[in-house]
Amino acid sequence: MELEALKQLLASLDINPDEIEDKRYATAFRILFSIVEKQNEEMGFLKADNQKFRDEINLLKGEQTKPKIRGSKKNEDISSEKERHKRRCL
Repeated sequence: MELEALKQLLASLDINPDEIEDKRYATAFRILFSIVEKQNEEMGFLKADNQKFRDEINLLKGEQTKPKIRGSKKNEDISSEKERHKRRCL
């Protein structure tokens, strides 16, 4: 499952450890949530680190690394031909 789908699923469960009457269960939920958060952060770090290693291996083999694709900038709507031409000349 995707991370966003999992977040939505968890939010739909509406579990709030502060509202759990049994202190043991409330503590267990807090601990489990913190474990999941730490593992998620570590997984993100390890994925980035793994990609660096793959890129380095590809460079050593003489291949290209994974391309860094930048997001496109929003193009402003140009309402008239004069404005378009004026912008092109700048």
